[in-house]
Amino acid sequence: MTRKLVIIGGGQAGGRVAQIVSNAGRDFEIALISSEAHPPYNRPPLSKGVLLGTSELADCLIWREHDRAWQGVDLVANVSATVLDIGNKAVQTSTGRAISYDKLVIATGSYVRQFSVPGSHNHGVHSLRTFDDAKKIGKHFSKDKRLIVVGGGFIGLEVAAAARLRGMSVLVVEASDRLLARIAPRRLSEAVALHHRAAGVNFRFGSMVEKFVAAASGTLKSAHLSTGETIPCDVAVVGTGVSANTSLAKSAGLTVEGGIITDSWLRTSHPDIYACGDCASFWHPLFERHIRVEAWQNAEDHARIVSASLLGQEVGGNMVPFFWSDQYDWSIQIVGLPHLGSSAVTRHIGDAFILYHLDVAGRLIGATAFGKVEIIGREIRRANYWISERLNPEPQALENGVLD
Repeated sequence: MTRKLVIIGGGQAGGRVAQIVSNAGRDFEIALISSEAHPPYNRPPLSKGVLLGTSELADCLIWREHDRAWQGVDLVANVSATVLDIGNKAVQTSTGRAISYDKLVIATGSYVRQFSVPGSHNHGVHSLRTFDDAKKIGKHFSKDKRLIVVGGGFIGLEVAAAARLRGMSVLVVEASDRLLARIAPRRLSEAVALHHRAAGVNFRFGSMVEKFVAAASGTLKSAHLSTGETIPCDVAVVGTGVSANTSLAKSAGLTVEGGIITDSWLRTSHPDIYACGDCASFWHPLFERHIRVEAWQNAEDHARIVSASLLGQEVGGNMVPFFWSDQYDWSIQIVGLPHLGSSAVTRHIGDAFILYHLDVAGRLIGATAFGKVEIIGREIRRANYWISERLNPEPQALENGVLD
């Protein structure tokens, strides 16, 4: 008997669930509801290859033309899910269509936090979340143009790196006293800032954009900072973070606390509904708590877990969280949950370094690395294994790199 699977969200997590389940050839009639006009695509290239002009949509697509998943999925594109009727097991869409389901996957991702100051709606002020956003921003990227980046997080820094590689003048405005303040240790913040400065990026820490000013022609002219400075600019990109997109789930009565609450198999408080990707706050058996992770690898892992469950398999969510950010020819790689650490040990490998984060019991809980991929990649993979095995390595052994 054919069952109806509805997936809300056409990003990495939702797109991969549709692809895996469809390719398995099981008895599912699949509908994928996506607010975007494009088929599912990978987002990491948006702040890199797309802005640099070296990648197009075809290079980012999750589903390729030869993939038979195309034939097994009803892609309901450029449409939003507006109401989730759990009692009748149906999803209402913005076009008025009602789509019934037997199993439902919520993969609604996250949305860009609103940045509202005078002039923020000027057509030269952008945020980066979608492929269309990246293409619009990329049209402004050319040699000698002046860019202001609002926010010193990962997206803002990747945009800054791409702009410098295109020959632009770049200023990053950050309200905190350092980069990556909410998510990275100070040691990493300082190293990343030094690397960007060497590439020609300027910074204003402890400062905020209070107003954008347009020229008579309507193009962006300048930004006024809280320090009193007026900075000339041709384009601005706001990267002040994202929030979990949980409103649909919450209004339907599912348990939401920062994200949609799930168990380690990504099942929500309703037995026929799963949540995965950025929007899910899932129970992690390694860390014995609910966590929410905004990362490509997390979306990929979640898609595999949900797909396995739908196909009658059981794969628990014990994968160690992993995140990376490539900037210029160096990479930031983070594994585990470094913010849970109470102490850190540093290992230097030439110009690169890795911070091992230990909890109060001496257990390795996370690792943060900065350097060339070929140098730090192996160390992060080893740290991933040690974290997954709940090891308590000797700090001196970590520092000297003598563990296997």
